[in-house]
Amino acid sequence: MLLGPNTGLGHTSVVFMIEAQIAHVIRCLRAMEERDVEAVEVRPEVQRAFNDELQRQLQGTVWNSGGCQSWYIDKTGRNTTIWPRFTWQFLRRARDFDPGDYTFRSRVAPPEPAGVPA
Repeated sequence: MLLGPNTGLGHTSVVFMIEAQIAHVIRCLRAMEERDVEAVEVRPEVQRAFNDELQRQLQGTVWNSGGCQSWYIDKTGRNTTIWPRFTWQFLRRARDFDPGDYTFRSRVAPPEPAGVPA
């Protein structure tokens, strides 16, 4: 998913965000190829920490404060739309690919056809 949660901008080009995300996806694909795996997923605790950090950064910003209602804020009060920092900070984070932040799932061999000896 590109332009997913908290990658929207109210102040600059989303093309920059898309390009940074594509570069990160390519790093993921290369890591998958090196490990000969079929899937890679962010570890839940890493994702939770990242999301918690984003929500802290959004506190006090024009996007979250002032008592106004906006489409940026969901019914639970979370802003899952806007990136709260500078785009160069997003690029820096997207450039970092730490394999330890991910779970890699190995390829599963297809089952042997029934009735055919191995």
